[in-house]
Amino acid sequence: MGEPIELNKREAWAVQCMDRQLVVLDDLASRASDTRAWLALERQAGSYARHLGTWLAKDTIFPAARDRMRQHQADLAGYAQRARDEVAGVDPDAREAARATLGIRLAVIGKGGAGKTVTSSTLARLLARNGRKVFACDLDVNPGLAISLGLPATEGGLPPGAIEQHPGSIYGWQLTGDMTPIQVVEKFASVAPDGVRFLGLGKIGPSSEGAGTDKSAAKQSVAALVHLLLGIGEPDWDVIADLEAGPTTPFERYHAFSEDVIVVFGPAWRSAMTARRLLPMVEDRRTILLANRFRDEPDHPGLAARFRIPFDPELAEAERQGLAPLDACPDSPAIVALSRLADLFTSAAREAAPDDNQEVPV
Repeated sequence: MGEPIELNKREAWAVQCMDRQLVVLDDLASRASDTRAWLALERQAGSYARHLGTWLAKDTIFPAARDRMRQHQADLAGYAQRARDEVAGVDPDAREAARATLGIRLAVIGKGGAGKTVTSSTLARLLARNGRKVFACDLDVNPGLAISLGLPATEGGLPPGAIEQHPGSIYGWQLTGDMTPIQVVEKFASVAPDGVRFLGLGKIGPSSEGAGTDKSAAKQSVAALVHLLLGIGEPDWDVIADLEAGPTTPFERYHAFSEDVIVVFGPAWRSAMTARRLLPMVEDRRTILLANRFRDEPDHPGLAARFRIPFDPELAEAERQGLAPLDACPDSPAIVALSRLADLFTSAAREAAPDDNQEVPV
């Protein structure tokens, strides 16, 4: 046998991430007792496999851990196959009916100012009002999602008990290994109106030393939140993430956890340009094009919106005052339209093909 390959800090971190994924899958498998739970296990294994695929796609990523990555790929396939075997004898219609009840996995992306945050927060609270368990995550250093949910602007950032140091992780911090991701949400997430659970990046603010800015809270949360989103496999939880504006975080695959992606854009050509840049990055997901704040403007060329949210002065005023739109103007035209979008995620309609962007009337 050859000598063991020595791993550098980054490679050791990657191996630890894979080991923790197996812990999540073991936990889900040990608690699986019905068709929906096995389908959730299959989905979770597939989500991890997609994420692993981004590592395997480049030989330069974690070169000394390649064998371990290929073994992990086989392990993930094994969990998925076990789940498929468990439901193989279930009536196909009953199996698909169970699949339709799985919680959503949704990423919201777009240019800054397009309306990502209002879309994310309003959907989260509307889904929670229907009795669903909802976790909303803010991956933007601006404190928008907390405010739009109805929480103080200071909410956000993972507390010390939820993170730990690792020299190979992004910025040297990662999610704690003492708990599974869903346990972290249940213990540390803030509770917003309607019962939405919320966590976000720590915000960038003035340094306590009086010079420069303090970015430490944000840096400590980045890797932890990305892997937390990826690791919530429970079938009865909806997971919604408001990604940082622009193409950077989608390019870095922060949306890897998602099955559905909403691309939000406004009437301005810059907003449309950003949307066009984003679409190739999420083409492997079910994608909804959301035209926001439109009056009578036509669709941008090549961006036929499936949903159109009208320009709404009441909502604009709520945002200006820093109020949660769902509380400030619950019956305004934009909120009514977003309610119909929420209905889409609780119906079989969301199974439409990613390129099926026929407009849904609002």
